[in-house]
Amino acid sequence: MKIATLNIDWARKKNPQKTAAFLNRFDFDFLILTEAVDLDLTRFPYKYLCASIPENTVYENLNYTDYLKGEKAFRTILYSKIPYSKKYSVTDDKTNLAVEFETAFGNIVFYCTIIGTWFNRQPFADNELRNTISDCKRIHAENPNLFIIGDFNTSFKKGEENLCISSKTTADLKELFLDLKLINVTSEIQNNIDHIVIPEAFTNQFFDTGIVVEKDLISDHQGIFISTDHKKNQ
Repeated sequence: MKIATLNIDWARKKNPQKTAAFLNRFDFDFLILTEAVDLDLTRFPYKYLCASIPENTVYENLNYTDYLKGEKAFRTILYSKIPYSKKYSVTDDKTNLAVEFETAFGNIVFYCTIIGTWFNRQPFADNELRNTISDCKRIHAENPNLFIIGDFNTSFKKGEENLCISSKTTADLKELFLDLKLINVTSEIQNNIDHIVIPEAFTNQFFDTGIVVEKDLISDHQGIFISTDHKKNQ
């Protein structure tokens, strides 16, 4: 199983067609995009979108319709090769998405998120952190096979504190992972603020982690992945 995530910065560096063509080169089982528009990714028969940002109005400081020249804005989209078996409610359905899949590893839940849609600007950063924490605790109580995936706007690597929303955000996320017995398997990737967090019980199943899309190639973020085999998604 191969899982990847990338903030595509609304496909502004490359237009949606070129971004889709680039991503169609890769073969993932699950791909979580943040700051996304609805792309035609041909390898995936299924896709699940959070609620779209309201059109033609200022929403949280920005008129996304004008900003994206008419494209609908979705903060999180999950592309999948298999259909979901269950969807969970979330506090903010315009930012977060939680869906469960039946896999060879059992029933797993992907909680897809952005924390820091405006980086450290308040009240957004604190609200998004609080929503993620409360959602994940509630979902985990129902299914502990919880994967938290997306753009945290936070590096967990020592010496990269400048890539963090705040020391409190970093500490609160670490506490959440500890409480729920989760491991951030992408925490040691250099200059990385997008993450894939998995249950401790799954850490011996995922052998490979790394960068699949370099920063500034198609967006201002790098894309990262985890895989159950040693072959990277090339």
